[in-house]
Amino acid sequence: MIEKSFVFYMTGTGNSYKVAMWFAEVARSMGMQTGVQQIKTEKLCFGPDEKTLCVFTLPTHGFTAPWLVIKQIFQLPRANGASAVVLPTRAGTRVKGIALPGMEGTAGYLTAFLLFLKGYKIKGVMGIDMPSNWTAVHWGLSKENAEFIISEAEPKVNSFAKTVLLGQVYFGGFIPLVLGLLLASVSFMYLIMAQLILSKLFFASDKCVGCGLCSNICPTKAIKMTGKIKKRPYWSYSCDSCMACMNYCPHKAIEASPILAIVFYYLTTVPAAAYLQGHLFNGHLDWLPINWVGIVQYVFVLIAVYLAYILIHQVMRWRLFSMIFSRLSHTHYLRRYHAPDVTLKDINNR
Repeated sequence: MIEKSFVFYMTGTGNSYKVAMWFAEVARSMGMQTGVQQIKTEKLCFGPDEKTLCVFTLPTHGFTAPWLVIKQIFQLPRANGASAVVLPTRAGTRVKGIALPGMEGTAGYLTAFLLFLKGYKIKGVMGIDMPSNWTAVHWGLSKENAEFIISEAEPKVNSFAKTVLLGQVYFGGFIPLVLGLLLASVSFMYLIMAQLILSKLFFASDKCVGCGLCSNICPTKAIKMTGKIKKRPYWSYSCDSCMACMNYCPHKAIEASPILAIVFYYLTTVPAAAYLQGHLFNGHLDWLPINWVGIVQYVFVLIAVYLAYILIHQVMRWRLFSMIFSRLSHTHYLRRYHAPDVTLKDINNR
């Protein structure tokens, strides 16, 4: 018999936060003690037992679960008989009045599997369409379209919550799971490479006032304010592309640069490992039971992108260059998005 619930959410623009709050409201209406906590870098604080239901709601990144969620689950305490459900949000959209579903891939069931390994009894998994928020790539949805998608999602979450809180189970999203397994190599490459490079596409335009809000709201603490006179945000490799900084910046100063994407692409094509193999080691390491060429190339790319980003970050301190980069970025002209009526105070007070 479930008597209390803990609802954990990872969010950047408020989508998962809204799902978490809908679930929590249903649990409280049924008389259950309910706690709500944002997933950040700090360990999640709770004491699970057989009367506890743990709820995880998270965004889908690269058709799978974000690194932050995966790492947090590994740090969870043992279940002690507790149950768990997973509600991954996915990038829903609406075009010409037609709602198009997102695709969570392996996000829900990977999270559920990791929880199962920690001893949690999995009671349900369901993907939830919420407005697509990857504004580093596309324009933000209009308020009308966002509210329509959200209005469709709320009753589904409420129904799911009542089902599992009454002791029943619900498992959905098998077609997205199959598609996610087929795209597993894409998800893997996203987690180990694409996500890291994507973090280096962000920059602060000439509109930046150095207030540090982006750094303060980052759930992974990936943004560092650097500089002696005027501080500017610097994105580290721990960025999870949650989009909080871009979409909550009051000056709309956070942008993503396609020019940087082109530069980084060419850096990844430099055959550094092949050069070392042919000229330095001359095949002497071919006996190793691992793909050392791939590992060397991977390390080279990370170092090259890191050094290039440091140089570009310094150049961006000159207002003229940051202005030029901004005007040449598609994100300069695109609408931002965060969940309607969700403020930073709502998210970060949890």
